[in-house]
Amino acid sequence: MDGTRKDLGNALRRVGTRILVDPILGVCILIAAFTAIAAVFLPVFYAGNNIYNVLGGSITVMILGIGMTVVLISGGIDLSVGAVMALCAGVSATAINAGAPLAVAFLAAIATGVVGGLLNGWLITRVGLPDFIATLAMLGFASGVLYITTEGVPIIGYMNDGYRVVGGLERVIGQITLPMIIAAVLALIVGWVLGWTTLGTHFFAIGSDVVAARQSGISVRLVKTKAYVLSGVCAAVAGIILAGRNNNVPADLGNGYEIQAISAAIIGGASLLGARGRILGAVLGAITLALAINLINLAGVPSSYQKIVIGLVLVVAVFANQMTTVFSSAVMKRRTQKLSNATV
Repeated sequence: MDGTRKDLGNALRRVGTRILVDPILGVCILIAAFTAIAAVFLPVFYAGNNIYNVLGGSITVMILGIGMTVVLISGGIDLSVGAVMALCAGVSATAINAGAPLAVAFLAAIATGVVGGLLNGWLITRVGLPDFIATLAMLGFASGVLYITTEGVPIIGYMNDGYRVVGGLERVIGQITLPMIIAAVLALIVGWVLGWTTLGTHFFAIGSDVVAARQSGISVRLVKTKAYVLSGVCAAVAGIILAGRNNNVPADLGNGYEIQAISAAIIGGASLLGARGRILGAVLGAITLALAINLINLAGVPSSYQKIVIGLVLVVAVFANQMTTVFSSAVMKRRTQKLSNATV
């Protein structure tokens, strides 16, 4: 009996250690907990197309979170993603209203995202502004440009059958929409870049130690700029999809999305200190946020409380992230000591 209890205790200890060390496993458990709570207290969660709608509604934050994860890994932060996303959505909608084909309108939106990323990179790496200040300035600039060009009036009249598909209002394969496919492909590509390319290694290197990265021959300015350009492209893709999903582009379309993108990345294990993060984590983090918001809506909580919930989730995620870092360091140190003792 004692041996069985000891084995059970060791097994639980190993599981606990794995959860604390691997943020992905922790997020999966959190999602499972949310769905279990819904099954007991909110059965309507499983009614109709609710789960499908939750997944579809998470796509925008998911794509923004992918770009944000790369920026965080490289040691930066991008507060402009929501505003750039809205501006790109406005560019796309305006171009279509002017008679441009969908492909041309979307390319114009993506070019706008690239320019936003380049400006962020230039302000940070050339002008020398801190990432926080540079991207905050870009937030104000992009928001101002959209508001001035629209005069505060939402852009409408650009929707057509093709854009309905791009926005996810029409399904392409069963329950699968084009935004789901786009998000999956983007996640796979960026995940491959981070895990299997020299550029990915450089992102982690400059996020870990800029001085050491520079001394090893890495062009820190170029790599950091590429991280912000990638974030700008993700913002553009998210803006194109969101404009199609909403049927209009108001001047305040991007408000609050930067916080959700940061939250999704951090929930998924990205660190504000840099050099840590996974694309799968950002994907699961976005789904976690969408689940939380959906549950409070189903529970009848006013929508005005959503920002409070997101803020609380962000605080808890940062705290859990810091605890994971401390615990991982402790586990690594203990394993090193055991290895040293074994070799003596």
